[in-house]
Amino acid sequence: MKHLPLAAALLFAPIPALALPSIAPGDTLNIVGNATFSGVQATFTSPADLVTGTGAYVALGTCTGCVTVNTPLQFNPFTNLANLFTATNNGLTATVSLTSQVDPPVIVGNDLSLNDDAVLTLTGFAPTLGTVEITINQATGIASGSFSATAQGSVPEPASWALLGVGLLGLGMVRTR
Repeated sequence: MKHLPLAAALLFAPIPALALPSIAPGDTLNIVGNATFSGVQATFTSPADLVTGTGAYVALGTCTGCVTVNTPLQFNPFTNLANLFTATNNGLTATVSLTSQVDPPVIVGNDLSLNDDAVLTLTGFAPTLGTVEITINQATGIASGSFSATAQGSVPEPASWALLGVGLLGLGMVRTR
């Protein structure tokens, strides 16, 4: 086999990992606000409040009115919702995006309960898979939601996908020679 050109050799050179740390399973972010619901969707009042978090979320702290809520949330049928919650405090930002429904919505009297899969991003951490549990009391208009990281691992970040694409492109270029 002939010598690879310098560009191809550099392409296959080891690259130090720049991966962000993952959020630990069980770390939880809690949000409280106001909302109402119908049989098909929940409508939130923005902004909401950031309340106690555990693990990686402790650095966000607590704050009043620092959470933007994307509304409405369609739950019957379920619809993915990017950036359902965006919390910004202490120079950090966390977003929670819904990806799939874990359990069907449950409406009992004045209460709606939702349990959905989600992806959370937090400044300084890799995007993390987890679950969101939301409860809305129609009589009081109070909504509470929590995101809890799961042991499923983290979502590949765009830089990882780009690195894989460049590697495959390099393999294709070497093969065509």
